[in-house]
Amino acid sequence: MKNYLVLLLLYSGFINAQNLQEIIEGLKSELKTNPEQKRLATIYSDLTWYYSNVSIDSALAYGKKAIRESELLKDSTLIAQVYSDVGAVYFRKGDYNDSKKNYLKAYSIRKKIKDYNGIAKLNINLGSLYVKNQEYQPALKNYLNAIKYFEEKGNPAIVSETKSNVALLFFEMKNYKKSIQYLKEAIPFQENNKIDEKLCNSYLTMGNNYLLLNDTINALSYFDKSMKIAKRIGNKLTLSSAYNNIGAIRTAQNKSKEAVEMYDKSMLVRQDLNSELEKAGLNLNYAKELMNKKQFVEAQKLLLQVKKVFIEKNSKDNLLIALNQLVTVHSNLKNADSTAFYFEKYSQLNNRLFEENMVKQTNELETKYQTAKKEKLILEKEAENKRKTTWIIIVSLLTIFSSLVGFLIYRQQKLKNKQQEQEFQLKTAIAQIETQNQLQEQRLSISRDLHDNIGAQLTFVISSVDNLKYGNQISDSRVVNQLTKISDFTKSTIIELRDTIWAMNNSEFSFDDLRSRIFNFIEKAKSAKEEVAFKFFVDDSLKETTFSSIVGINLYRTMQEAVNNAVKYADATEIEVKVLNKDNQINIEITDNGKGFDIETVDFGNGLHNMKKRIEEVDGTFSIHSEINKGTTISVLLNKKE
Repeated sequence: MKNYLVLLLLYSGFINAQNLQEIIEGLKSELKTNPEQKRLATIYSDLTWYYSNVSIDSALAYGKKAIRESELLKDSTLIAQVYSDVGAVYFRKGDYNDSKKNYLKAYSIRKKIKDYNGIAKLNINLGSLYVKNQEYQPALKNYLNAIKYFEEKGNPAIVSETKSNVALLFFEMKNYKKSIQYLKEAIPFQENNKIDEKLCNSYLTMGNNYLLLNDTINALSYFDKSMKIAKRIGNKLTLSSAYNNIGAIRTAQNKSKEAVEMYDKSMLVRQDLNSELEKAGLNLNYAKELMNKKQFVEAQKLLLQVKKVFIEKNSKDNLLIALNQLVTVHSNLKNADSTAFYFEKYSQLNNRLFEENMVKQTNELETKYQTAKKEKLILEKEAENKRKTTWIIIVSLLTIFSSLVGFLIYRQQKLKNKQQEQEFQLKTAIAQIETQNQLQEQRLSISRDLHDNIGAQLTFVISSVDNLKYGNQISDSRVVNQLTKISDFTKSTIIELRDTIWAMNNSEFSFDDLRSRIFNFIEKAKSAKEEVAFKFFVDDSLKETTFSSIVGINLYRTMQEAVNNAVKYADATEIEVKVLNKDNQINIEITDNGKGFDIETVDFGNGLHNMKKRIEEVDGTFSIHSEINKGTTISVLLNKKE
């Protein structure tokens, strides 16, 4: 369940429980009164802050105006505040580089004017950036320093807020019980003072903790509380995350309908926030839902989109989840090469993350060791004559060093075991894929012979004809036209051959498979007859209907011939292909609004006879209805496969 949980890590200033939209409208109304310059800059700054909970784009637009106006005033305090607010907006957008740039500008200004209160607040913001970069030790240090400062200044509001951030830090470190402990210290103040903006985020984090402790009852309870407050105050980011996390629970409970409903609500709210990373995290859940429904092609498309976002945003944990899902998708689609490729990418990233974590822990231990070594030198200088104390210190340092070496050996062995386990899993997956491929070897062998022999010969014919046309300066236009016809006919034959090979390479088809093939053919027809409007519809209930390769190729050829006739002879402006579910039968209709013909008097050509014969060969019924100047309808009835 935790693999599909989108995490929320925010820092925002203290505001009261008044509805955000009302505050924004009030500030915008004040702008119309033409306030004096300093008040104008302050209004723009406030709009930057409040819009950060409603629309990221609007917040950044007002932030630029606030920076311009405050710099014209040369008001250092106001300039620092605006840069801090803009940094918070970029943080919520997921653009951590721009966020850090703005925070550091604000920090530099506050340091010059000795604004220690502002510096303490910026330490909280920078702590949140450290968390995003997984630098937990400096983040915790910044947070605890800020808590100490504001406790001394008697500011329980910011103390409560910072404890909420510490809770998020421990959540990121997967220490969920410690996170709950800090939230229990922060939430009572927020509840008593009705600080709804902070409270809805604290409830959301509390729900996330309980969810990852497998306590879904408490998780749902806190998500519901968070959702209600976020709706009331218009906090779209928190509301979207609450919907999404409830959807993750419903997915884990196999309640697909409820899960999709929550994801749709989350996506609708999140569209206004313009946060690519948040949207990609939501689509990761959608992909899991599609996989549960066995819609692996759609899941693959969605996963490729979010993979690109996670790479751009350097979101390694989410990228690891996406790669793991791509392995599953391609395995179900029987794409052996792609399965092996993504499994390798998944293993590489998983190992890299493991190694990075190991290096970080090793560096921390090395730092501790170096610190102990310096302390030893100081003690030796202060007590050169105390040999007993010196020996105790030496023995202690040797013990620490031995422990360090032992720990590193243990970690290295653990990493080696992990790699061996992954290699075994990969070999198992490859063995399963090879077993499945063996079932199609005979069919693939025949299709290769067709492609390599007949296909090569037909390509040689085209090349020879083109050489005759362009290598010999033939002046007789009839000969040139005849050679062109031979070349075009041979190219069409190659296309027909490829379609046959396509059919042979599959033991069975679904209408989704056939639809993509027909779409390709119709797209080519569109390019030849731009004035003709094509429509293609397949009943959703037939998408998973399967049939043999013989039925598939006969249906494809029949539909192809019907569309060809309408394009070439009917002078139609509209051609429609419909596949319907009718009385437990598959009903295929190809209709045009062309000139039509009299069925009683017309001489049917080989095309119509071939269509009828193809359908009868697969135990189907073929019929044609046409009226002069009213168009033609070709109908095919086919029994469903039991």
